[in-house]
Amino acid sequence: MNTYFVTATFKNVALMGAAYDLFLKVVEDGTLNDEFEGFKVLGRYHASYSNNVYIIVQASAGIKMTEHFAPWKVKFDIDFDIKPVMTDDEKVAEHKLVGSLMAAEQRMGFSG
Repeated sequence: MNTYFVTATFKNVALMGAAYDLFLKVVEDGTLNDEFEGFKVLGRYHASYSNNVYIIVQASAGIKMTEHFAPWKVKFDIDFDIKPVMTDDEKVAEHKLVGSLMAAEQRMGFSG
């Protein structure tokens, strides 16, 4: 599964209030759909005094994020900025891979 950093931004306070009313309901009644096949919310962080919520998720495919976030987007017009992120170990592996690819390109004459 891939990890994503999601910034949810509410357009206005009225929509944010309505969204939080529903959020409280689904948290309290246990119907918040934070984990299902191919998707899991790892953490959700609410920025008081702003219109943002920050969410870290793991998903097996982009469509899984649509499955989770689309109902909130449609009902409350929330903007979701979704960015793939990686762990330190994944970044180290990526950096080494890029270095080896660049070295191979130089040997093949692609860069001068």
